[in-house]
Amino acid sequence: MLLEILRPEVALALWLRPEPAGWRRATDGLLAAAPFRAACEDRPEAALDRLRAGLPGPVPLDLATDMLRLAQFFSTFTGHERVRLRLEGVRDDSCRRLHIDAVGLRLLCTYRGAGTQWTMCGPDCRAPHQAPALAVALLKGTRYAPPPPPGCLHRSPPVSHLPEGRRARLLFCIDEPGHFA
Repeated sequence: MLLEILRPEVALALWLRPEPAGWRRATDGLLAAAPFRAACEDRPEAALDRLRAGLPGPVPLDLATDMLRLAQFFSTFTGHERVRLRLEGVRDDSCRRLHIDAVGLRLLCTYRGAGTQWTMCGPDCRAPHQAPALAVALLKGTRYAPPPPPGCLHRSPPVSHLPEGRRARLLFCIDEPGHFA
């Protein structure tokens, strides 16, 4: 699962997770508030508290618990006491180009909506893969040592062609401290 990212030849590890009962109803309020963006850097618990304070509405307990667990995992996994958390409500084609982030490691989880897309065949790939909602993706960036293998690129899924009611996404991102890409 996510520990596969430690292998030098692996640039992306994906953990597929089922949708909990009542998840859509519980997250409808935040999804409806999109667009928004809240971000902060601190120890996992404090970062989550500050993140929640910057959101346009209440955060369901299941969502807050999951974000904290992922932040604690990332902190332990990377050996950093502090993490940078970002939760975005997105309604457009943000980050539409296939790319590698200028970070060491990045964790992405789309809590609602279309998940992150990736390819192993470079920027000209015509059919990228797409992570389902709630999947956790751990990606090596350009600052990872040793550098990740070439060809693994990712992007936000294009949503502008979708009906208005299906464009919104809740995207959670965790980075190592000091990276604001």
